Amino acid sequence: MEENKELPQNTIQKATVKNDRCAVSFKENYRDANYTNKVDKECDQIIHNDMRIAFSMLVPFLITITEQAESGLFNSGNIGEDLNEELQEKIAAYSVTGYVHGGTDESAGVSIIGQKLLKTGQVLNVIAPFTKFEDENYPYGSELLQVIERCDYEVAEYLFNGKFGIKQAQLDFDTDAPADADIDGVSMPAEKKRKKRASKKEKAVVFDNFA
Repeated sequence: MEENKELPQNTIQKATVKNDRCAVSFKENYRDANYTNKVDKECDQIIHNDMRIAFSMLVPFLITITEQAESGLFNSGNIGEDLNEELQEKIAAYSVTGYVHGGTDESAGVSIIGQKLLKTGQVLNVIAPFTKFEDENYPYGSELLQVIERCDYEVAEYLFNGKFGIKQAQLDFDTDAPADADIDGVSMPAEKKRKKRASKKEKAVVFDNFA
């Protein structure tokens, strides 16, 4: 009888998002067999909106760690939480595109990768230096850990449980139909049929993937 194959314990090491797709580096740890694989994966599936939200919650940490002008907007009462509309508008120029884990145990931390859209329309890369979750020089380490754990969860759901977003595509089609045909399954007078045919093209949304 064939033995059950050991399932690995997967640990996210790095995650980046570009064009609504996710690229991930993770470790497959086989404890019983005592070996670990490192896997780099670029995915074509659209990310779920929950992952977008999780990544956006890293923006205040990117701003505070890199000591941007907007750092004063944040404190222990609002960082790591859902931001109100006013705060979102003030930091709308910033975005987080990825993060990288580092260290272990009390030395564990993360580096955050992001961008700032300048008034000129150019993009400035903003990379936060490695920051430990237990760093006495950074007051929001515990909040940072919570948000990173949320990001890791969403990335894992995307990778291993098929939690994808909705891919929308527009299909234009002409509604011209024979004079004796029904339109949209409803019998219509000839005059209304002519008006329907003369109307603009209709659009449909195709749902390729959904969570």
